[in-house]
Amino acid sequence: MGANVLPYKKNLKEKILNGEIFSESKVSSSKSAASGFKTEIQELRFTIAGLHPKSCNYALKKLSLYENYHQFLDFVKVSRYEEKTQEIDYLLSHALLPYDMRLIFKLPRIDKEGIYPFIFEIGILKNLQGTIYVTSHKNRCLFFTKADWRGIHTGFPNVVFEFFSQALAKMSMESLFRLSTTLGH
Repeated sequence: MGANVLPYKKNLKEKILNGEIFSESKVSSSKSAASGFKTEIQELRFTIAGLHPKSCNYALKKLSLYENYHQFLDFVKVSRYEEKTQEIDYLLSHALLPYDMRLIFKLPRIDKEGIYPFIFEIGILKNLQGTIYVTSHKNRCLFFTKADWRGIHTGFPNVVFEFFSQALAKMSMESLFRLSTTLGH
């Protein structure tokens, strides 16, 4: 896979491969006339990419411990992982969020390079689906995530939804990279 996993233009790929974390959310709204009722629909297209300073083997020792994220990120108040069902449960609380938010989704434990699908099965982003790509690039670990969602309008204005999803994701990746670079395994 390597850097070929990144779907960005050359100059943005170069920035990512030089250590910059890139996060982008695009949110749009439309009206749907399904079932004879006019319903407002919202769509999210999200990507984030970053090159960890260490190898995947090193980085994933800490990053794969989803159940400990409440210790790693100050805005994660609760973090649980059920190995058998591959279900993650996070309670988020941050000034960027309009209210405390619970995220529950299915994701295999990422403990080696590969392609990892995930899905939100409940909540306001029900049926959000995405993929996390983890691959080596010059003995460093490259992460790329994309996610798409379409559903009933969340109640958040598009620009607010874009801002908090993009900002929190980037802040999370920066913090997790920093933490997993200097960890005592």
